[in-house]
Amino acid sequence: MKGLEFSANEKKMGWNCQPTRVVTFDDVKVPKENLLGERGHGFKYAMAGLDGGRINIASCSLGGAAKSLELATQYTKERKQFGKSISEFQNTQFTLAKMATKLEASRSLLRQAARMVAEGDPNGTMYSAMAKRYATDECFDVVNSALQ
Repeated sequence: MKGLEFSANEKKMGWNCQPTRVVTFDDVKVPKENLLGERGHGFKYAMAGLDGGRINIASCSLGGAAKSLELATQYTKERKQFGKSISEFQNTQFTLAKMATKLEASRSLLRQAARMVAEGDPNGTMYSAMAKRYATDECFDVVNSALQ
């Protein structure tokens, strides 16, 4: 389509399964029969589309952090210190419990946000933003703790 341009894929440290490019529209003419929704409401539609993206990012963060906790738990059972598994040390147990709590809280908020968006709840946008922010922050902490 004349006036529509896509840049090269961005180089990212993560999320490489989802290519990211800049899309540029330069005086693009869209035939009336190809319009999606009502004319003049494009920004509103684009913003509503972000809700699913926020839920997707929160879900990906949650999945990665859950695997990190699984691997960390396995490691603590195998690693020996002072003649016993480090999983028996109270500090290790507290750390794993804190990690699991962060995951469960993230999962709960994420599920609530997904339900609200799916049902068209007017607060769905707010909850999807909350879930994305909370899950990405907390899941980063879980992965960071797993690496310790």
